[in-house]
Amino acid sequence: MLLVLTRLRLSLMVAASALAGFALYPLRGGWIAAIPTVSGVLLLAAGCSALNQWQERESDALMERTRLRPLASHRLSPRAGLAISIALLTLALLLLALATNHTVTGLGLFAILWYNGVYTPLKRRSALALLPGALCGAIAPLIGWSAAGGAPGDYRIVLLAGTLVLWQIPHFWSFACRHRADYLRTGLPSLFTLFNDGQIRRLGVLWSAALLVATGQLLAFNIIVHPVARLLLVLVVAAGLANVGRCAWKREPLPFGRLNAFMALLLLALLLDTTLLQL
Repeated sequence: MLLVLTRLRLSLMVAASALAGFALYPLRGGWIAAIPTVSGVLLLAAGCSALNQWQERESDALMERTRLRPLASHRLSPRAGLAISIALLTLALLLLALATNHTVTGLGLFAILWYNGVYTPLKRRSALALLPGALCGAIAPLIGWSAAGGAPGDYRIVLLAGTLVLWQIPHFWSFACRHRADYLRTGLPSLFTLFNDGQIRRLGVLWSAALLVATGQLLAFNIIVHPVARLLLVLVVAAGLANVGRCAWKREPLPFGRLNAFMALLLLALLLDTTLLQL
């Protein structure tokens, strides 16, 4: 039940992006030094997820995809769900405050306020809530980078964080198309009330093209430098180009699974680059 409440797989992906941000800055103390930061971000993502499910328990109960979540199915009381989320978020902020610096702690607090205080309520009001919500994707790598000692305005972390922001858009749109009936069942604002299928597909292709350009800049600006890691990223970008071109040609929606794999491999290339450079 706790794994579903915290959406462990998603939380682990968020923690991995924080680790990538940490690795992007020249490591001091090796990977061991990243453990407190990554653990704090994992707890933070888990707590935000639990709080999000508490906030959306009524709409979750209407969707086939989410109706069996602990709060939506009444297997867990709202009071217990809220208590768990507060406990996780408190632990996360305490860990970040004790193990890192004020900038990181502030970013962690901002992540909670933006995701649960702005984005989640905005989804009930606007079908375009994802545009400001995509900013959430930039926070975890920025936390990792800042915890390692990097300046938040450095072009390297700006490029990485921007790439994750761009990825959020086609990722969510592909996911929404996959669960169209669920979103329509809730009666909440959705993409399908603003755009037709062709428009959604074309917007997804354009955002994905922007994502590929941003990813290519990680190579162009020598942010990833080891030949093996660069080769992996070149292959990832080439596969992404082929996939986007195929979807545009055949007028098909972008496949959700491949978008997830794209981001996982991009983060792997970053981690591999740091690891190989230390050998």
